[in-house]
Amino acid sequence: MSWDQLPFEIYVNIFRNLNFWDRKPLSLVCRRWNEAVFSRSLCRSLCIELSRGDWCTGGADSAGGEGEKVRVVDDAIVEASQRDYRVVYVKWCKDSHPSVLISIDRLLRELQEKCQLEGMIIDAPLGPQLVNFFRSNGELLARVRKLQVSTECTDSRLRLDRCWLRMDQLETLFWREIVPNDQLEGQRPLFLLEAPNLTSAIVRFGDSDSDHGIMWHSSFLELDQSCRLNSLKLHLHSRMWERFFEQQLGSLQELTLFHKTANLESRDWNGLFSNMPNLKLIQLWEVNDTMLEAIHRCCSNLRVLLLENINLTGRFLATDRVFLNLEQLRLESGKIRSSSTLCLPLLQQLDWFNVKNQDGQTLAIFAPNLRTLGQAKYGAPDFSLLSHNVPPIALEKLQLDLYASDIPDHLQARPFPLLRELNVRVSSARPELARVMPNFRNVTEFTLIAYNAPLQCDALLNQMFEHCEHVTALTLCGFNPNLELSFPVFGQIFRNRNLKSLKMFGLTVTGHSLPVSLPPELQQFDLRYVKVMDVAFGAYVFPPDGPFPVVCNKTDDFCCYFSKDCD
Repeated sequence: MSWDQLPFEIYVNIFRNLNFWDRKPLSLVCRRWNEAVFSRSLCRSLCIELSRGDWCTGGADSAGGEGEKVRVVDDAIVEASQRDYRVVYVKWCKDSHPSVLISIDRLLRELQEKCQLEGMIIDAPLGPQLVNFFRSNGELLARVRKLQVSTECTDSRLRLDRCWLRMDQLETLFWREIVPNDQLEGQRPLFLLEAPNLTSAIVRFGDSDSDHGIMWHSSFLELDQSCRLNSLKLHLHSRMWERFFEQQLGSLQELTLFHKTANLESRDWNGLFSNMPNLKLIQLWEVNDTMLEAIHRCCSNLRVLLLENINLTGRFLATDRVFLNLEQLRLESGKIRSSSTLCLPLLQQLDWFNVKNQDGQTLAIFAPNLRTLGQAKYGAPDFSLLSHNVPPIALEKLQLDLYASDIPDHLQARPFPLLRELNVRVSSARPELARVMPNFRNVTEFTLIAYNAPLQCDALLNQMFEHCEHVTALTLCGFNPNLELSFPVFGQIFRNRNLKSLKMFGLTVTGHSLPVSLPPELQQFDLRYVKVMDVAFGAYVFPPDGPFPVVCNKTDDFCCYFSKDCD
């Protein structure tokens, strides 16, 4: 049997082993292959774009000689297409002629009869046309499972009647609002969405996930009853969604809130979090003691807590606290004031970046199951890890950012026999890293990155060669200026027969150069911006043959080595 006689199902099963972009060219072979490539089982997200905007000049309604016109796909394309589309994209602008919406509605009815549409993407300005679109396509909206809306408001005097949307099949919602001014402070939302099967929703202002540069308003959209909601992420204005958060949200497990800084005290946080007893992940932007107290009291099932821009200088950390089930904690940017103990018996990952403990105090953290630690240190110890006579902390991965010369005490006082990944980033400092290398004897991946620090790393690498015999991946990187090391140490790197990955960027090597050979087990090799400062420069060339072709470019004062495969 020849290829063109195989059953349709065989084509589908064969093409299933390729991703969409790999199998898309196969659709040009013949009609049967085209039908198989774009079959429903292989293209559940296949999207048809009914309308698109084109920038043109000299438009009658355009400001400054430029404007946006929207063109709708030809009706014949939709009528002739045999593809089973799942998602439809529609767009119009504030100056679009009414005929654009008429054509879009007509094509949607055609697609609704031919295809089992499951998703819709809408890019349109806020106004009567958007409201009318939702109302006229209620039957289609009632069956879509995914809705993505990007809307923009340019008229602060806009007054519209409320639009109620019933979407029984909706599972995923993405809603973005762009408001260039802060004059829209409506007392109630324009769109009220009732989606009993909604599981995931994202509602945000602008193009950012933070409140930087966003003109806050009370939102054009509000969810009504959504009893199955599992994940919610939104920018929360003080007058936004009060009625929604008053209901019991027992299914909600993931909550991300970017809150307006000036309105932290305007909401009943105890009432809000008491309605979400099963939260497992909370991510908050702008956090104070009141909010964290409510989380600690109401969310006993919490597993992940990600906090940014914190101010915990009041009562919450003034006493010892316990999060029994917390497995991941991230504190980034802000300040605390505490010399108490934070007990985290199940914690496995801790990230502590740019958080200062006031008045020189030190927070004690008890986390016997900690596996991954990321810490930035500016000088005074902001926190310390406690062991309380239990086995040593079983760290497996450590990321350390140093902005001062000293190293955290909890990394000096004990060995870490299970540590496998060590990542050190240094900025404007000369820390004595060499003296703590004996604590990391079993490291297999070591990364050193230096910013604005003329770091001489001979002593550090010598200690690594002496105490860390299992290193298989080594990365050295220097920026403004380069990392500095002598040629004997540079050559010692290549004598590690266990190396499988070697990356070196921004190095200055001094001394008398000698030929070196690549380790036999090396699988990945990147060497860029490496300068060998040798007055009596001689033959210093990597073997030109082998799996890693390396060339040497010689200038008047240094040689630069780089891999052709990487550049």
